Amino acid sequence: MQETASAVILAVIWRLVSLWNGWSTQFLVLFSLVLQVVLLFLAGVRRHKDGGTLIGILWLAYQLADYTTTYALGNLGASSALREHQLVAFWAPFLLLHLGGPDNIAAYEALGAGYILYKHFSRGDGTFFSLAAAFMAVIGFIKSLEKTLALRRANLSIIRDSVRTEAPAKCTYSLEYEVPQRGFNGDTAQEEEFFKRHAHTLFHVCKSAVVDSSVDDEHPNRTNHGGPDRLLRGFTEKGTKYRWKLMEMELSLMYDILYTKAAMIHTLPGYCIRVASSLAVAASLLLFWFSGKARYNRVDVVVTYILLGGALLLETTSLLRAVFSTWTFAFLCTTRWSCLRHAVLFSGRWDQLRHVVVSIHRVAYITGIAGCFRLSRRWHGTMGQCSMLDMCTLWGTHRPLSSIWARMLYSRVWTVNVPETVKDRVVKHIASIVKKGDMNTLGVIRTHWGKAALEYHGFDIIEARLGAELQEAIIIWHIATDILLAELGKLRTKDTETDVGAIKAISYYMMFLLVQRPAMLPGLAQIKLYQRTEKTLSDEWKRAIEGSAPTLSSSWIGSIYMTSPNFHSRLQRREQLAMRLLNDKPELDEYGISSRVRFGVDLSQKLVDREVERKDSVRVVLDVWTDILVYTANRCSREAHAKQLSRGGELTTIIWLMAEHRHQASG
Repeated sequence: MQETASAVILAVIWRLVSLWNGWSTQFLVLFSLVLQVVLLFLAGVRRHKDGGTLIGILWLAYQLADYTTTYALGNLGASSALREHQLVAFWAPFLLLHLGGPDNIAAYEALGAGYILYKHFSRGDGTFFSLAAAFMAVIGFIKSLEKTLALRRANLSIIRDSVRTEAPAKCTYSLEYEVPQRGFNGDTAQEEEFFKRHAHTLFHVCKSAVVDSSVDDEHPNRTNHGGPDRLLRGFTEKGTKYRWKLMEMELSLMYDILYTKAAMIHTLPGYCIRVASSLAVAASLLLFWFSGKARYNRVDVVVTYILLGGALLLETTSLLRAVFSTWTFAFLCTTRWSCLRHAVLFSGRWDQLRHVVVSIHRVAYITGIAGCFRLSRRWHGTMGQCSMLDMCTLWGTHRPLSSIWARMLYSRVWTVNVPETVKDRVVKHIASIVKKGDMNTLGVIRTHWGKAALEYHGFDIIEARLGAELQEAIIIWHIATDILLAELGKLRTKDTETDVGAIKAISYYMMFLLVQRPAMLPGLAQIKLYQRTEKTLSDEWKRAIEGSAPTLSSSWIGSIYMTSPNFHSRLQRREQLAMRLLNDKPELDEYGISSRVRFGVDLSQKLVDREVERKDSVRVVLDVWTDILVYTANRCSREAHAKQLSRGGELTTIIWLMAEHRHQASG
């Protein structure tokens, strides 16, 4: 579907340009160059959830890039183009180079380019011209081949094989410095540099976790490494904040492996290709400069200079990015060339170079450029939110479930910053699980979701209604949680850094995953169960407002009116429905309402009774939700975690990686 849309867009562009006095050939090759520039500078937005318009531009450029190159090569190979544009032999290698794509994006045109070169070389266009075109053709072919190899190396099975043979980055000797006593004082660039270096040291644990391989495999390069436990303990002593940031950086590196050419670039052949490519483009530019151009069309000459200049910009940028990346730091740490490692790392030359890079990044953060181009490797730090009661109270006497107007005026989901309370609870819960031995040797949580928390508080497991599938437990506890908080008068609290704030954040986040990210939940999908429960609650809300709604409620206008702030606030409506579910029990018989709603109401009543007796129901609910959250992160498939990285990542992925690190450190 995406390919068809891209082909249609390109066909329209091609048709419009072809009407402009035969300028279609020049336009296509320049348009291909523009697409490569867009891909180079915008590819990083895929790390972030809030890419917005930039994500759309990037998607369109990526879809059009290969199609444009294919169209252009086909057009250049036509006999008419060969007659009208004698510099076609010089343009074809550029298109081949574009096929290779920028280094920070990777997802048999060589034969077509070779044909075009052959047609012109057989004609004899001068030594300088032929040599320049040959340089570009060779580099273009190598970069195209590299793209194919990069896509292959991003396969999880290939990564699994590499984990068994590659050595971890033994660079702890250069990481002995500590975090400044006063922190980083808002210096985001220096902070990211600190965490990136440490993330490289522990990255082998992340790679092993993603491909479900043990880092304890016997390998000669793993001896005397010391394991991840020392660095992890150091970060634990600094508090949850530092440990959390370390996990974010590791996942950023994993993104590089899966969705860029990092696995190919940061090797000795990869660096050599980038140096040779930059030199070849520069040499081609000089050769073309000194070659005779009197017999060529002036517009074609200008187009050729633009292509050469653009290629030089792209290749030089790629070279500088590769050499000055912290991936080079990891490469130097693992290289067998001890003389190179000593000359660059021990001499302090690397630190001097990175100091310049960090200074540039610091200016970018201060001026706001970093935000525009999403230069930060940090995770977006937000969690999606979705309330079932909130959605169900949208509807009036006529449930406008498919009403486009209601959907335009009302958002089903929203986001909040992850509360520090949630982070602290997660870290402590993971430590408790590992300490109790509730993980098996593969790092998988043994106990049923929520069961450990309920047993700790002496809550009856059967009465807790944890369900046969995790999704069922999420629905039941989500309903019960809102009812409990409404009864306690805490549903409308806005302070997120409390136990109640953490409960609401996790409860709504789990419902968000169920509705928007079902692949991130383990077990069988239960979307029908969710839909039936939503319908039941919506019908209950409809009965609650019958006779009290304005006369306009019989139409879609009334439905919109009822969802406006002037009718009831979202929290007020949610609270009204929750209290009705708890108090009007005679109407909630097993024949008139879904059993999951009934289970949720019964559970909320037990929690309310417990609050009267022991005053600890809030803590019970928080512990259960924390247990469910950690269980979900731990049991989610590796493939789902990896796939979500290209969409900004999820909170559960960070939690999963944190649990993996803690398990490896304890082992």
